Amino acid sequence: MTIKIITDSACDIIEADQQSYNIEIMPVYVTQDEKNYRDGIDITSELVYENMRNGVRYKTSQIPYGDFLQRFEELILEKQAFIYLGFSSGLSGTYQAAALAERDLKEKYPEAIFEVIDTKAVCYGLGLMVYGVARAADNNETMDQLIKRIDYYIKHVKHVFTVTDLQYLYWGGRLNKGTAIIGNMLHINPLLEVDKAGELHQIDKIRGEKKLLKKMVGYLEEYGDRMDIQTIGISHADNQELAAGFVKIASKRFNTDNFKIVTMGATIGTHSGPGTLAVFFFDEWKEWARF
Repeated sequence: MTIKIITDSACDIIEADQQSYNIEIMPVYVTQDEKNYRDGIDITSELVYENMRNGVRYKTSQIPYGDFLQRFEELILEKQAFIYLGFSSGLSGTYQAAALAERDLKEKYPEAIFEVIDTKAVCYGLGLMVYGVARAADNNETMDQLIKRIDYYIKHVKHVFTVTDLQYLYWGGRLNKGTAIIGNMLHINPLLEVDKAGELHQIDKIRGEKKLLKKMVGYLEEYGDRMDIQTIGISHADNQELAAGFVKIASKRFNTDNFKIVTMGATIGTHSGPGTLAVFFFDEWKEWARF
């Protein structure tokens, strides 16, 4: 039996890949004025970004324990082996909720075959992992083989982000109002990364879009491995122009056209805001990094 791959809506996986490899996505909850929406089901990221540009504020809440308990138990009773790849515990409590469900269900069903994993990743960094694992599962890799593959991905997928409008970080309580206003006036953009603990932190501040994109490409050049042959993942929050600008510079620098560009889901986009650009790549390349 093929091992089923499950993840959450922070992954930015496109619908065609979901269908091709039977990837199941559990939705994070997006909240507006105390009304809850299931990310990607009841509300789209495109609508979220459009509304945010018009002043609407959103929050997100983790997938609750009960959702995991119900779905995992359904699969166990169907005797379906599965792996849940959760987005970083450094950014959300979603993984912890899934881990609690795992603990309780393994006590109740000791013969059940499933694993719950904290990927330390988010957005299309998580998406690349999920895609690679789902494709391997479709090729009948065993649970042990898949876990080994996941461990490699966790250790070697890199994330670099930028936010182009600081007011959204201010809305989310991550910047004070003065810093956001001055930063926007001076066109200063933060450069951020997700570290090995799965936590997001700032590594630089750059003034001007052209310098920003060159700095991002330089980050890939410094930390990436075999950028000419690996797939570079790009996730943007309604900012195709900035994504295209990055591709233009990176394609020349690395002599490649191997990019996968997706729209950032609302799970992260509600916090970073429209205009966000994120890039994902491997700091060590092996055949597993080919997509």
